[in-house]
Amino acid sequence: MGADSFSAEDPVLGPGISEAVGWAGLVIAEARGMQLIQPDGSRVTDLMGAAGVNLLGHSHPGYVRAMADQLQRWMIGAHGSDARRDMGRQLQRLLPEQLNRIQLYSSGSEAVEAAIRLAKSATGRYEILSFWQSFHGRTMGSLAHTSGARNGLGPPVPGSISAPYADCARCPLRMTYPGCDLACVDLARDVLREQSSGALAAVLVEPVQGRAGNVVPPAGYLARLRQLADEHEALLIADESMTGMGRTGEVFASDRPDVRPDIMVLGKGLGNGYPVSAVCASLELMQRGPFGAPSASSSSYGGFPLACRAVAVVAEAVQEQGLAGRARLLGERLLARLSASLVDLPLVAEVRGRGLALGIELDIANKEQLRHVFQQLLNAGVLVMTGGRTLRLYPPLTVDEAELMAAADTLSEVLRRHWDEQ
Repeated sequence: MGADSFSAEDPVLGPGISEAVGWAGLVIAEARGMQLIQPDGSRVTDLMGAAGVNLLGHSHPGYVRAMADQLQRWMIGAHGSDARRDMGRQLQRLLPEQLNRIQLYSSGSEAVEAAIRLAKSATGRYEILSFWQSFHGRTMGSLAHTSGARNGLGPPVPGSISAPYADCARCPLRMTYPGCDLACVDLARDVLREQSSGALAAVLVEPVQGRAGNVVPPAGYLARLRQLADEHEALLIADESMTGMGRTGEVFASDRPDVRPDIMVLGKGLGNGYPVSAVCASLELMQRGPFGAPSASSSSYGGFPLACRAVAVVAEAVQEQGLAGRARLLGERLLARLSASLVDLPLVAEVRGRGLALGIELDIANKEQLRHVFQQLLNAGVLVMTGGRTLRLYPPLTVDEAELMAAADTLSEVLRRHWDEQ
């Protein structure tokens, strides 16, 4: 088997890689913007974007220059540096004012674990409420709040409580918004009354559920969760690993006067491909209890200069180039184009999303059908992410509009052709 074959790695790598990455079987020689270039020179339009990681685009020139310069100067150690200073200044320009302290980690799961520890430390309580269909990670604490990933791994961490998310297309109460008056939040309140021991530390929520298929909750939902947390004197943790840094058309999807999260988790696009995540909170919270003790909230690679430089470049780009507003505008146009072209196609159950995080839910019976659609798209030169029965789209926020709309048209044509072949 040639070195350019995906299966050439089989004798070395373990199983369990991303399902969509395995389905694609791509080997990439280089990448530019939204284009993946294979060893034979053929190109694939990347709407997978590593599930929202590719915020600025592949091989973004400013990002590459900054990282190369930092790599040549210093990369090992979490001492003070111009990179960490720049990271702090640039990120604080974007963050809500109540989140005035930043702690860096290496992955979204690690940051979620840290956020849970912080909530428990600051409140002296130990229960966490999360929601159905959520994805918060695969380490043991975050796994307890990740739907569908615990099979065969035993019971979750004690104190883990779960309630339905505001997924209006699949409402477990069989109600319709806005007439329901967000009855799902009342159900969460009932769940806490029945299952909590009175020790709720935090409500943990994705402002838009990513792996579930970019499910957007209705207006007012996050504000009601804020109220629910306040009723229990608990904290609100916004897991913005996927949504943060402009992805959904706002710099942060939870940054609203009636929401004001106590803790925010950032990841994915935060480093545009460099593995870095963050927990953001107030100094008053972070210095409480064991979390604020020396070494109690540190991470082996947290604050290393390459990570800090990556965050600084991304944060500056989001701020100076208005990338959140650009994502909102392009996202609205992309959603409208896909909705119009797919509205009468029985294969498509729903087209949804916010900003440049979109989902096309298919009316299919099994995963093999999803894989077949995925492969047809790839054969046409378009790579997407999957989740459940949904095709998930995450183009970079810097994408050229004409290139994006051409990819959308190809996607629509492939879905129509797939339906006609059934």
